[in-house]
Amino acid sequence: MDISELSSRLSSGRLFHAYIVTGADADTRMRAGKLIAQAAVCQAERGVPCGVCRDCVKAKRDIHPDIEIVRREKENANHTVDAMRALRARAAVLPNEAKRGVHIIDDADFMNMQAQNAMLKVLEEPPEHAVFILLADNPQRLLETVRSRCETVSLNPEQTLLDPKVEAVARELMEAYVRRDNLGLVRAAQPVEKFIKTELFDLMTALRRETLGRSGTLSETDVERFMEAADSGDKLINANIRGGYVAGELIAELIDRETASR
Repeated sequence: MDISELSSRLSSGRLFHAYIVTGADADTRMRAGKLIAQAAVCQAERGVPCGVCRDCVKAKRDIHPDIEIVRREKENANHTVDAMRALRARAAVLPNEAKRGVHIIDDADFMNMQAQNAMLKVLEEPPEHAVFILLADNPQRLLETVRSRCETVSLNPEQTLLDPKVEAVARELMEAYVRRDNLGLVRAAQPVEKFIKTELFDLMTALRRETLGRSGTLSETDVERFMEAADSGDKLINANIRGGYVAGELIAELIDRETASR
């Protein structure tokens, strides 16, 4: 499953009780895991994660009480059987706020054999309210019985996962720009005012993707303009400038001044 398929599956609201996320790099796998976790706790029935409900906001800020990330105690160590038994016990407890409790296991392919067997028990008979997300660089190190009880999400190595809502804003900005629709640019940029720092950085990446994806239909001037706007955005974000000001600067750089002066 690639990123677009993952986004589509999550949007439908149909979730599995366990996932293995593999491919790409460690940071992208973690972001994919967090996207699944956000969808799992989202209050919306469809179009999840909605990005605006209480649970989505907490998930994006990494402060949701029903989402936990289990990491190895030491970089060169394995996940131990005791750690997985403790996770299994926590998973049996009802969530505090959301409808589901989500447990992300980073470097899941570093579970030793006893730890994997401990996880297998909860994967075979999972609590209805629990979702497990196993992030693995090498899923072949996991037992076949573990793999068979999980939905596998294989990310493209060259692809960095972005929030679909952020990608939608970038797409709308590009479409408004191509139409020379200044009012459309203003409307498309409105959600940016509420973006947190990571989402702002993602937006600049998404703008670059949109630009490169349309480079065959855009003029060299237009391509350069969008790339410069994204570079300027990165500088503002690094300076801890808030989303509202970033949105304003984006509009100022992209707006069609000839149309605006009429």
